[in-house]
Amino acid sequence: AVAILAQGGTGPAQPATDEVQKLVDSVKDDAQTKCQAAGRNGIFGKFEAKNFKTQVVAGTNYFVEVMVSDTEAVHLRVYEPLPHTGEPASVASVKVGMAPGAEIDFF
Repeated sequence: AVAILAQGGTGPAQPATDEVQKLVDSVKDDAQTKCQAAGRNGIFGKFEAKNFKTQVVAGTNYFVEVMVSDTEAVHLRVYEPLPHTGEPASVASVKVGMAPGAEIDFF
């Protein structure tokens, strides 16, 4: 079955791939800074992508659940521009203090 998405909608959550892990690794420092600004205290003890959704815009938004300890996750919205722009991926938004496995919503 093929999922048909409304323009701007996200697809279903799926397990993180090696590509998604590499994407979040590339923005780890930015993510940590933004999570601290959002009230998360400390540095990440781990940084393991677990699940993600995507939204196709002029590029792709990745909504990623990232485990930062054995009991805590953060949700990242990582924007990856279209390849021809030559621009790097960046963290657009964060949600801190998330329970592992919490629903990944648009934010």
